[in-house]
Amino acid sequence: MIERRLINFYISRLFTFLLFFLVVLIFNAFKEPNETKVIHVAISLAIYGAINFIYYSSKKLKANILPILILDTVFISLIVYFTGGIQSNFHILYLILIVFAGFYVEKTHLYFLATVSVIGFMASVSITYLKTPKHFGLSTFYLISYPVAVYFVAIFTISLIIISINKRAKKLKESLREKEMQIEEITRLKNKIVDTITSGIITTDKDLKINFINPQGIEYLKKIYPGEEVLGKNLKELFPVKDFVDKLDFLDRYIVEIQDRLFGVSMVKLFSDKQFKGFLVVFQDLTKIKQMEKKAQFKNKMVELGELSASFAHEFRNSLASIKGAIQLLKEEDEIDKELLTVIDNEINRLATEINDFLRFARKDFQKPDYAPIVPIVKATVEKFQSLLDRDIHFEYIQNVEESASAYFESVRLKKVLFNLLMNARKAVDYVDRKNIRMKLYQDGNHIVVEVQDTGIGIKDNYKSKVFEPYYSGFAKGIGMGLALSRTFIEEMNGEIHFDSEEGKGTIFKVMLVKEGENEK
Repeated sequence: MIERRLINFYISRLFTFLLFFLVVLIFNAFKEPNETKVIHVAISLAIYGAINFIYYSSKKLKANILPILILDTVFISLIVYFTGGIQSNFHILYLILIVFAGFYVEKTHLYFLATVSVIGFMASVSITYLKTPKHFGLSTFYLISYPVAVYFVAIFTISLIIISINKRAKKLKESLREKEMQIEEITRLKNKIVDTITSGIITTDKDLKINFINPQGIEYLKKIYPGEEVLGKNLKELFPVKDFVDKLDFLDRYIVEIQDRLFGVSMVKLFSDKQFKGFLVVFQDLTKIKQMEKKAQFKNKMVELGELSASFAHEFRNSLASIKGAIQLLKEEDEIDKELLTVIDNEINRLATEINDFLRFARKDFQKPDYAPIVPIVKATVEKFQSLLDRDIHFEYIQNVEESASAYFESVRLKKVLFNLLMNARKAVDYVDRKNIRMKLYQDGNHIVVEVQDTGIGIKDNYKSKVFEPYYSGFAKGIGMGLALSRTFIEEMNGEIHFDSEEGKGTIFKVMLVKEGENEK
């Protein structure tokens, strides 16, 4: 750093010297030649050049700038003296020297050089007048002292300005250095974060040309593009993102498949000064995660199938036992007992219903849900239910939505869910004296809600967690598939089903369906 500063200093001095020499020639080009002055100036230049050469040739000397600047002051004083003293056109060289030196020397050295310059100027002017004593007097003293005073003020003022400028520049330089160090630290931290992040990161220009990729991204892409250089390629050559880019607003996420591998890709537009500069792409290999998810799903399905099969086998065995017992009694009877035949018929029907429900639970082959008016479905279910009610049960239907209200559902499954909830309510009130059932249809925020409330026996706290489990029933003759199927059906319609119950006081079931015009969950 010091060597470069010295090189700049000496190159600047050489340039200044050549410029000065050119000025001397221009100023004296149209004057009558004065052989004595020319010889003196030439000798001064030769001595000055020789001293500079010797000074620069010594490594110890050239590292010290102040002595050579003092030599410049002496040289300028000689030039001023030989070119007329107070009448010289080269007084300005003192000011140029101070300005030049201000960029290379310290504050105290600059003040010292300014003092030497004033003394040199005063000496060159004084010697010029002392050579002609007959003219020396008070007026002569004034002629000498005034320009010296002016130059004294000018030189020290410029020195002060240069010092202030240098001080300010030094502070700015230190501040800039601190900012650069902070930026370097942030950059190192950023690079460390980017290098250690588990996701691949790519940045592109606005034409999708890749200009950066982190190490993890390179590792991911090596698996599908071995041996290929990624930097400089178009992103479309690596990921099928053409359709994504065309419809990208600001940020979007996609899952793409490349050579039997799944990648989760997030793309965001990059802006600088409100100008679009390119894209940031964050991607991750989801292949192993998806494989683990499939294994977990398969395992869960097998566990669920095992539980369903065990429950189904238990119910199937009970029904077969009833049928077997009835048949055994028929064999012992001489005449056909109609009650036993009824038992057999009921158990066979019960098995058929259970098998159908089991298959519906296992297979999801219903029609796709869609937005449609919900009021006709609810009313049809109510009419069917009312036709089965005993006179001692009080039923009430309340509708707080318009006839045209639409929700997201599939009619066959929704009818089964609502009818099952009503039949459960009917069973619940069989065990109490106050037999009230109410169905209410209303809107709650973004949902259309169908609420079924009864004043039945309620659900015990320790059984509430099992309400939606297959083959769990709170009733003696229940199969236990109704609520399990209901929850499955409602979730397939992007809806929700909840309940609130208190033992001995009754139960409320709420079916919440997405209202038309609202985003699906």
